[in-house]
Amino acid sequence: MRVSIKQRLIAAFLAIILIPIGVISSFVYVSMEERIQTYFIESSTKEVAQVDNAINLYFDSIRENVNLIASSPLLKSADNTITTYMDKPTKTKHTPLQNGGVEAAIFQDFLRFVDSHPNTAFIYLATKYGGYIQWPTDDVIANYDPRTRDWYKNPMGNPGKVITTDPYLYLGDNSIVISNVTMLKDNKGEPLGVVGLDVSLKGLTDILKEIKIGKTGYLMLVGKDGTILANPKNPELNSKNLKDTQIPELAAITENTSSSFAVTMNDTEYLANVFTSEKTGWKYISFIEKAELSAEANQIGFIIGALSILFAVLAVVASVLFSHKFTKPLLAIVDQIAQIGRGDFTGELPKNLLERKDEIGMLGQSIQVMQVSIQGLIREVQKAVNTLSTSSDNISVRLADNVDTTNKISTTIQEVASGAQNQLRGTEESARAMEEMSIGIQRVAETTSIISESSTSTADEAQLGNQSIQKAIQQMDSIRGSVEHSVTVVKQLGERSKEIVQIIDVITGIASQTNLLALNAAIEAARAGEHGRGFAVVADEVRKLAEQSDESARQIANLIQEIQTDTNKAVNSMDSVNQDVQVGLSTVLESGEAFQRILQEIQQITDQIQEVSAVSEQMSAGSEQVAASVDETAQIARVSAHNAENLAASSKGQLATMEEFAVSFESLNQMARELERMISKFKI
Repeated sequence: MRVSIKQRLIAAFLAIILIPIGVISSFVYVSMEERIQTYFIESSTKEVAQVDNAINLYFDSIRENVNLIASSPLLKSADNTITTYMDKPTKTKHTPLQNGGVEAAIFQDFLRFVDSHPNTAFIYLATKYGGYIQWPTDDVIANYDPRTRDWYKNPMGNPGKVITTDPYLYLGDNSIVISNVTMLKDNKGEPLGVVGLDVSLKGLTDILKEIKIGKTGYLMLVGKDGTILANPKNPELNSKNLKDTQIPELAAITENTSSSFAVTMNDTEYLANVFTSEKTGWKYISFIEKAELSAEANQIGFIIGALSILFAVLAVVASVLFSHKFTKPLLAIVDQIAQIGRGDFTGELPKNLLERKDEIGMLGQSIQVMQVSIQGLIREVQKAVNTLSTSSDNISVRLADNVDTTNKISTTIQEVASGAQNQLRGTEESARAMEEMSIGIQRVAETTSIISESSTSTADEAQLGNQSIQKAIQQMDSIRGSVEHSVTVVKQLGERSKEIVQIIDVITGIASQTNLLALNAAIEAARAGEHGRGFAVVADEVRKLAEQSDESARQIANLIQEIQTDTNKAVNSMDSVNQDVQVGLSTVLESGEAFQRILQEIQQITDQIQEVSAVSEQMSAGSEQVAASVDETAQIARVSAHNAENLAASSKGQLATMEEFAVSFESLNQMARELERMISKFKI
């Protein structure tokens, strides 16, 4: 299927517009998704950091309350009177108010603190003596010794510090509780025991519910050991470990201090961001649905898609307008070259195309110059062919006249030869008459008179033959001049053909240079990559035009080569004709010289016969002398007859040569007609 330059330009424009837009759209979409995810991570990290600061401030206030409680003079006065449960084999009801003394006073102090701090889950005191006071007053387990517990041992080993224990599940209301404990010193500064304040994290769940991560996101709090401390989205997961959720991504969080990852929960894809508190080691996990993050990117993608369609339509319109402006002059050039290839040189390229200042204008100007040059050459060839045809016709006419003249000369020479034979026979008869001398001098005189008249007639015929020979020499010389002129004209035609070949070589060179230029443009277009693809298509079309020009030039060159071949044949034929004319001219000259000799010999014979007639009266007295004279006359007659026969043979050869000339010039006429027919194919 043939694809036009116009279609290729439209495809190139679409590719130039749509490919960058597609790449940019994909890049923008991916970048937007990454940017939105990054924004979510950064914003959630900042928000969680603020939440962590608030929670840390909350626990700092709790630790301050613990220190405040531990600094109470009442608690510092605790002694060994506080009830112990180490020796109670069963669960014992805890009744600090009924126990009285310092124990009741301390418990009253605890009640006042609880009234002012409603989030308090537990407040308690354990002494070094094993005594134990707690609010609320739940039953104490059997043989309970608080000194064996970690919450007692840790602060006793870290005096002056408030120790925050790991969260634990309080089965009473299934809430997560955190213990804050510190060492209690007596008034002397000696270790007296441990004071503790446990806080429920139910309030944290309410706080985290109020924190919004986007529209669909939420925040989950996880302890250092992976226990879920607060999950406002799924409260039933509180107090469970992440490993028990059967979600591999969540189970791996305990090993990372901070990260972001995708996770699917309840058939919904989320993007999670982990933030680890530096103080508590707790992990805040921010969740947001990926669909929410992709919504904005999808909206931008829709806008970019609409713009892509708009740009594609504009690209098609622009490419159609641009390709029409580009392909119209190329089509005009192609039509002009095709017309030249058909031999029609009458067409002309549009003026506006020739006035263009780009490569197309240069190509049109080159084709126009080529057309004008070939037109001039064809006109010169036509003139030369017409001159050759006219010269051939003139030579043929003259040659026909020369053949007729030569035929007459041959006839005359035959008659001269016949007369010589007759003279020879007459001389022989004279010889025999000498033997019959007795017949009488009168008969001899008559015979001598007849011989004299015959000699006179022979001399006249010889003179006419000599004039014919001279005319034939002039005709042959004229033929030689015409042949030499024809040879010159045909050679000039050959030189003109060579000039045409040189111009065709120039045209072929232009086509080759154009092809090379198209190849260089294609290489530069290949280096330019996608942006140079349109220009590469144009360069390929220019290369094809150059190849078409080269092919047309080759066809013209082949036609000129045929003309040169026919011209060379004509030159060779004219040379052969010239040589034959030279031979014919030499033969005619030899015939003229023979006629001169015959004329001289006949004149001699006439003189001798007149002498015989003058002395005929003396024949009787000098019969022997007459006999000798007659013998000599017979000998001369034999020579004359022999020369006449030779001249007759030469005239026949001359006639055959002239007939060969006629055949050669007929061939030359046919060549001239063929040249005229070939040249007539061109329209100029």
